[in-house]
Amino acid sequence: MLTASMKFFPIRMAAYRRGEVELEIAVENSTNDDKWVECDVVIPEAISLAPDKTLTKGRLRVGIVKPGGRASKKLKIYGGASSYPDDYSVRLTMFGFGRDGVISEREEKRSFLRCERLGNESP
Repeated sequence: MLTASMKFFPIRMAAYRRGEVELEIAVENSTNDDKWVECDVVIPEAISLAPDKTLTKGRLRVGIVKPGGRASKKLKIYGGASSYPDDYSVRLTMFGFGRDGVISEREEKRSFLRCERLGNESP
């Protein structure tokens, strides 16, 4: 069985301010077979997966995870003037492919990125 987890660093984003948060996606393989792993990431329109435009959907190729092994990848989530204070839902769909190239496992996860006003910021 493949198990995915998500962590944010830093754990929150500054509202109404240009900035970024790193999302680490880790996948553990407790099966007896090698698995090729890809993840779809979906975020709200107030934040973005690209620094210079609005991008709310992306695919991350984690790579091959050996039996009993763990692999992780990082991506950045960007905020700006449109990132208002809220808890943003980050949806992850992980796909595990077997040797034949067919999806053998799928897992959906959801995590929340907190966006807060920090200091003397004005909207």
